[in-house]
Amino acid sequence: MLADYRYYFKAVANLAIYLVPFGFFLSGYDSFLMTTILWTITGLGMAGVGMNLMHDALHNTVTRNEWVNRKIGAAIYMLCGNSYTWRVQHNMKHHTHTNVDGYDDDIDTGSLFRFHPNQERKSYHRFQHIYAPLTYSLMTWKWFLQKDFIQVLDYGNSDLFKARDQSLGMVWTKLIVGKSIHIGIFYVLPTLLGAPWYMVLWGNFLMHVMAGFILSITFQLAHVVDKAEFPTEEEVKQSSILEHQLKTTANFATKNWLVTWYTGGLNFQVEHHLFPTINHVHYPKIAEIVRKTASEFQLPYNEYKSTISAVKAHFRHLRIMGMQPA
Repeated sequence: MLADYRYYFKAVANLAIYLVPFGFFLSGYDSFLMTTILWTITGLGMAGVGMNLMHDALHNTVTRNEWVNRKIGAAIYMLCGNSYTWRVQHNMKHHTHTNVDGYDDDIDTGSLFRFHPNQERKSYHRFQHIYAPLTYSLMTWKWFLQKDFIQVLDYGNSDLFKARDQSLGMVWTKLIVGKSIHIGIFYVLPTLLGAPWYMVLWGNFLMHVMAGFILSITFQLAHVVDKAEFPTEEEVKQSSILEHQLKTTANFATKNWLVTWYTGGLNFQVEHHLFPTINHVHYPKIAEIVRKTASEFQLPYNEYKSTISAVKAHFRHLRIMGMQPA
């Protein structure tokens, strides 16, 4: 089930939220107040493009033509990310080994956070529920400055790129070119058009803080919550892959149309992990079938009724992991 008109409408709408305020800034609306307003909205659009336009395309759910999907998914370069490293981390590692320590890179933060009970507990983890919001707001900055480079080095030494028939040289080329284009558009261009350099820096800071926090918290609510399980690799082998996805994934606010619209259906994370090749616009109709089937086979169907309850569940999990020994 591929995208329909709803996906394309949302793609255009989120691109407009992202680029129109930036265009106003370029045209001279660069006072402190206008810069703050315009770039904050740009940050909302940046996250919206990632969750709606890019995410589905890199899952190949927009069209049957993978080449077209990749071109649409290239919107990730607008977010200062990289499509090759994202597909390896998200499609190949996260979706296959959800919440498994040592395999799912989404729960591997070095030692900054302790998400999985098998991860080593540091003394400062007892404060992780306090410093988490600040750290989450740096997500896209980390993409931009560090993460993609480290992942190319890591993945390039494995068979992961080879499995995707990727040339490592081309990956590096697109990585550097993509970062350079982002710098050119969002930093150099405004300055050349006369915007004060300090307003350009302030605006980019706001955009990344807004987008980084929204993207981070949205993905955390899907897996790093108290209802989700955090199995070992041995435990995963004892269950089917569908059962594993049900145990490690959670929905939130599925009755809230605005949350569903803006997050690109990522609040229907259970359906997404069971059917990653189905476009997100179809998840609401699928959800009721999945819920009934899970109940019939006495399998878990993790769900939080609201975004607030899911946020509380996430920070509750952080607090517990910060206190409990490994």
